[in-house]
Amino acid sequence: MPIKRHTKIKAGAHPYDAAWEVYFAQRLGVKMETHRTGKRTLLHLWKEQGGIGPVCTQPITAIERWHSHHIIWRTQGGRDSVDNLVLLHPNGHRQGQHRGLTVVKPCPARGKREA
Repeated sequence: MPIKRHTKIKAGAHPYDAAWEVYFAQRLGVKMETHRTGKRTLLHLWKEQGGIGPVCTQPITAIERWHSHHIIWRTQGGRDSVDNLVLLHPNGHRQGQHRGLTVVKPCPARGKREA
């Protein structure tokens, strides 16, 4: 079994400082890819969104990459829970931050009624 080293947190980084918000979001993304519980969370979010990015409405695939986005930033009291996370494309993530767009969690798909 190969040895996996823990990546240390940078000196001076604080999870409740807005200047370090992006750094901790990137760390969360790595954790979601490498840990079993993180992979479950990632799969849950992907299924909940129907595999679609809520900002650009394009499919999220393993090839295209993704960013985890906090709906309510941790600096404002948000948590790392599934209820507060959404998957975005890197472009959608940048657009949301630079344009000041509010990202909302998509409604889960309901079962279709047959006529």
